[in-house]
Amino acid sequence: MSELKIVATVIVKKEFQDELEKAFKAVVDGTRKEAGNISYDLHQDANNPLKYVILEVWKSQDAIDSHNVSDHFETFKNAIDGKIESLTIDVIKKVY
Repeated sequence: MSELKIVATVIVKKEFQDELEKAFKAVVDGTRKEAGNISYDLHQDANNPLKYVILEVWKSQDAIDSHNVSDHFETFKNAIDGKIESLTIDVIKKVY
C-alpha cells in the first residue's frame, strides 16, 4: 500500500485558542518522532485564525493506527475535549 495522507481540520473555541495552540505544538513535536510518520505540519487558516489544519503523511495504515494510541496523541485528544467547535478528518491517498 502506498503512503496515506490525513487532512485534519479543527476549529477551536476562541477562549481556548492560546491553550490549544500549545497542545497542537506538543502533538506535532511528538508525532514527528514516530517511525511511521513522514510529515506532520500544523497550518492556520489565513482568513479564520480559529481554524487549524494538520497535514499528515504516513508510511502505512499501521503507522496511523500506532499514532492513534500513542501517549502524545491521547494527551492531545484530552486537551481539545470540549474546547473545539468542530473536527473533520479526511484520510486521502494519491491518485495521480
